[in-house]
Amino acid sequence: MHIKVEKAKIDQKQTSLLVIGIFENDQDFPHSKDLDPAVSSAIKESLESKEFRGSFGTSMLIPTFGKGPMKRILLMGLGKKDKFTDDSARVIAGKVALKAKDLRAKEFSILPFSSPDEGLVEAIAEGVCLSLYSFDKYKATASEDNKDYAGIVEVTILVNSDPAQTQPVAERAAAVCEAVNYARDLANLPPNDCPPSHLASAALSLASEYGMKARVVERYEMESMGMGGIVAVGKGSNSPPKLIILEYNGGGEQKPYLLVGKAVTFDTGGISIKPGEKMDEMKFDKCGGCTVLATMKAIAALKVPANVVGIVPSVENMPSGTSYRPGDIIRMYNGKTVEILNTDAEGRMILADALSYGIATYGPKAVIDLATLTGAAVIALGANVAAVVGTNKHLVDRLKKASEKTGEKMWELPLFDEFHEQIKSTFADIRNIGGRPGGAITAAAFLSNFADGAPWAHIDIAGTAWTQEGTFERSYNPKGATGFGVRTLVKLISEDAAK
Repeated sequence: MHIKVEKAKIDQKQTSLLVIGIFENDQDFPHSKDLDPAVSSAIKESLESKEFRGSFGTSMLIPTFGKGPMKRILLMGLGKKDKFTDDSARVIAGKVALKAKDLRAKEFSILPFSSPDEGLVEAIAEGVCLSLYSFDKYKATASEDNKDYAGIVEVTILVNSDPAQTQPVAERAAAVCEAVNYARDLANLPPNDCPPSHLASAALSLASEYGMKARVVERYEMESMGMGGIVAVGKGSNSPPKLIILEYNGGGEQKPYLLVGKAVTFDTGGISIKPGEKMDEMKFDKCGGCTVLATMKAIAALKVPANVVGIVPSVENMPSGTSYRPGDIIRMYNGKTVEILNTDAEGRMILADALSYGIATYGPKAVIDLATLTGAAVIALGANVAAVVGTNKHLVDRLKKASEKTGEKMWELPLFDEFHEQIKSTFADIRNIGGRPGGAITAAAFLSNFADGAPWAHIDIAGTAWTQEGTFERSYNPKGATGFGVRTLVKLISEDAAK
């Protein structure tokens, strides 16, 4: 699908569907002079009679009967003007795209809902691209409704300024969304088709396509390197663990960003086995790693002038005769020892080795990890907000600011000294759980032992990585994996590189 920005008057735009946004209870219709009088009169009558009120997300389809270059007009309710944000535009654009798909349109044109600045154009492009995603790899046949429908191939955003200024914004948004959908594709894969080796193959393919350096560290090499955490968690499965490393060098001699993503391709909980209910959702325990791979794809595709290293520790956490056990003491890559109290707290174990290795090897300017780490983060913040904990206030603030622009909501949790007390161990340096109180924070406190003084922020995406109970319905987040975090990381790194 191609998204283009055009400067065009309504009365000149040939389109099968013209989309016009209407704010709630706004009876003023500024486009009257650009439409056929009969069509304009029908729209004004609908507004004045309150047949169409402009409530958020509502729509009304108006045929033009050949009176004008557009075949149909779709009025979209924008809700209250003072509450309209870029994320509102993202949601509305997604609803428009889905409506156009239902109408079997192959293209449509959309008027920006307010003054078309770069943020609004970006939001519209994202809403369209992300909403049309579907994961149908395992569907035997297409539905009857879509059997002979090729889909939407072109979307035009109409502006009243020079389109050369915003066309690059739309193209960039489309490239980033392609990466988000790549993350969704990987994350939605079932565990029987996505062991750690599959993620490793995906990373190698990305490296080949975009000219990145790639390395996959195997189990026995990890053992010799002292990566006790990854080896311990992965040894209970017949699918060997992998440490996946991608390097993008677009920033000369500057220090890199280090992105680390948890990729547990399936999490049974190990010996401390999970309840059976909703265990199928544990295929999504690889979402942090999928986000890192997708972010690397986007950064490389956009040729961002920065250096970025992505590290993805990938394991399958299974119960077997070779699994690690509660009571085990594991020596980690940086030499610290960890007492295992619960084998279901495995994500922090694999992240710890990856973090300390990445920091020691690359000396990064900043470190960000993403993980579906704790149910406690979902209890604390719900299914629509990710938890952020870090040792560097400036980095955390920049993450939150970037997330405000992307609509990927994040909220900072405190890392007070008391939380470190909860993970002290009698028999080792630390233990891998700190009890139920503050579980999301004690997990971050554990990880901070392996940040080794680098500027570090941890994002717990357990509630936001896929649509689940309590997820707020957004048109641009279809059922399944969301690809949460890709757009925020790309924005943060790109804005930093542009300074």
